[in-house]
Amino acid sequence: MWLEVVYRPTSLFSLRKSEATNPAAKTLISPSPYSVKMALINACITFFSLDLALEKFELIRDLEILFNLPQYFCINNSFVKIQKEPKVKENGKAFQPTVAFREYIYYNDTVKIAFKTNNESEEKFLKLLLMRINYFGKRGSFFQYSCYNSYTDELPDGYCYLFTKESIDDNKKKILIKMDDFSHEAKFENISNYSESKAMRDTKIFLF
Repeated sequence: MWLEVVYRPTSLFSLRKSEATNPAAKTLISPSPYSVKMALINACITFFSLDLALEKFELIRDLEILFNLPQYFCINNSFVKIQKEPKVKENGKAFQPTVAFREYIYYNDTVKIAFKTNNESEEKFLKLLLMRINYFGKRGSFFQYSCYNSYTDELPDGYCYLFTKESIDDNKKKILIKMDDFSHEAKFENISNYSESKAMRDTKIFLF
């Protein structure tokens, strides 16, 4: 079973690659599985409870997520002013201004995200969270929930898929994107800002 949720972008999107530095940050062209799962956990804690987030963590962690982007989008390169910690500390100056490279994406249509579910109970739980999410990636990359669709078998055309030997032999034009996902061995402590445990991420390659 697949649950498809449709979002309409209401602002420019930006999500810097995990290997990017703060002064020079190129963006991914899509929300990553990691960012979507973090948004789900945040919505669960914000609108329900931390106990529910702990209970449902493994369900969210192991979700298979695919993306269907608009046919056209525009990436805008820009230089912005940011604040950074100075290398040499000065009294009264916690930060100093500097210039950084950023990229922002304009989508001309809706963004669709598909979640593989095992039963109606999982689908119902995800719906409660997904309708309450209003941004992915960089804070300010706003999305407006539009609708749900359910598919019992295959997803419609247009969805990304994982990189495999078979997927590169179909003679189709593709964009290859490396994105982060939760490690299947990750615990809640590995994604919590209040824990000293290190983040546990898996890198996956998607074809769009």
